[in-house]
Amino acid sequence: MKNMIAICSLSIGAAACAAGATQTSAMTSAGDAAMMKKHHMPQVISVESAASFETTLTNLRAAIDKRGFKTFAVIDHAAGAASIDETLRPTTLIIFGNPKGGTPLMRAEQKLGLELPLKMLVAANADGGVDIIYPDIAHLFHEYGIGGMTASMAKIEGALGAIATEAAQ
Repeated sequence: MKNMIAICSLSIGAAACAAGATQTSAMTSAGDAAMMKKHHMPQVISVESAASFETTLTNLRAAIDKRGFKTFAVIDHAAGAASIDETLRPTTLIIFGNPKGGTPLMRAEQKLGLELPLKMLVAANADGGVDIIYPDIAHLFHEYGIGGMTASMAKIEGALGAIATEAAQ
C-alpha cells in the first residue's frame, strides 16, 4: 500500500553550527520566521512491508543489487542511537545509485547532488509494521525545475517502485 507522506526536519542550531556561526540566544522571532519561510517539506513515498524488518532490509539490498545499482552506504540509525545509550526503533538507510544515471541529472541541475545518490529507508513503525520510505522523484524534479527529462524521471520512479515492491513481499 502506497501512502504519500511528508517528512520535515529543521534544526536551527545544527544549521548555524554547520555554517560555522556562533549560536546565541539573540535570534529574533522575525529571524526565526524568515528561516521557517525558506523551509519546505519534502515529499516521500511509503510502502508498507508484509515482512519483518530484517527480511525487508535483506530483500531491499537484494533488489538494489539485482538491478545493478552500487550501494554506497548503509546507515543503521538504531545502532547510532544505541551508541549514545538511546533507543530507536529499527531504522536503516541505504544509499545507492548509478553514476551513469545520476551524472546527466546533475549536469541538468547540479543541486540534485543534495538528493543523489538515491536513498531508501527501512523503518519499523509505531504499530509494529515495517515501512520502506523513499523520495518522490517527480516531486524532486518539479522542485528543482527540471524539465525535458521525463524519460529519466520515469525510469527512476519505476526502478524505485519496483525495488520497494519487491522488498516489501
